[in-house]
Amino acid sequence: MMSDIDEKIDALERTVLEIDAMASIFCNDFSGESEGCSEEFVITNPDALECARERIDNCPAGEFDVPHIDAEVLVRSTSESSGVDARLRMCLPPGYPSSCHAVVTVLCAPKNFPRNKLDELSTKLQCRAKELIGSEAILEIINKCRDEIDHWEQSNLSNPVFEEACEDDVTTTKSSINRRWIWVHHITNSGRLKQIVTEAQSLKLGGFLKGGYPGVVVVEGSRMSCDEFVTWIKGNKSRPGGFGRNWGHHVRGEATVELRQLPEKFEELEDDMGKLGSLCTEFGVEDEF
Repeated sequence: MMSDIDEKIDALERTVLEIDAMASIFCNDFSGESEGCSEEFVITNPDALECARERIDNCPAGEFDVPHIDAEVLVRSTSESSGVDARLRMCLPPGYPSSCHAVVTVLCAPKNFPRNKLDELSTKLQCRAKELIGSEAILEIINKCRDEIDHWEQSNLSNPVFEEACEDDVTTTKSSINRRWIWVHHITNSGRLKQIVTEAQSLKLGGFLKGGYPGVVVVEGSRMSCDEFVTWIKGNKSRPGGFGRNWGHHVRGEATVELRQLPEKFEELEDDMGKLGSLCTEFGVEDEF
């Protein structure tokens, strides 16, 4: 049985690892400069983060104060042309994520977002945070926020041109080569790693899997196969073996091209972000990475 001090250190270490994973996902050092990313993840009290690292490195022998870490996140709609976004504040109290949940506040909502929807968004995000107590929740809350603003955006858009698309256009879209990027807080379970490789290869998808912190999956192939892979990894009752929304994944990028750019055989890499970056450069997809 863990002592109170061990439990505090364990929770603090999980928090810092999660924050470091966010740094990789959002391509920054918490300063607000997110190179190559349209979203931001910023620690608003960096001294508290440094204090947390010091506590972990030099585990106190007696009782100690656990730092209270705060973050702000700029979340954008998945629609590249809309510019719809929201800004969140996440407070990570002592005991998070083991015994306490994140406290979420919506600081800024999308333009023209009605007040009643703002209150509804805040309530939904806070409820989601409470549901995730015991689990690393930052990425999942971001995903929930993005899903909500995407839903709101789509409900307010009218696109008759798209609705009247002819069957030939649909056929062309389905037959084109598609690439999907999935960022995950972590993938360390050997069984999960094996399942991902097996599923991608069975769908004749190419690409790479990088395990560890963070986990990255990129698949390339027909749109239909990519759709099926994403449905599987999100979890689907008709396709057992998926990992579900609580796994913390999210499809963060999509590209449609005429020809394959990645190797046709899906490959698992070691926990080496640098190697994945080099391969992306080699195959001409570094701008997406």
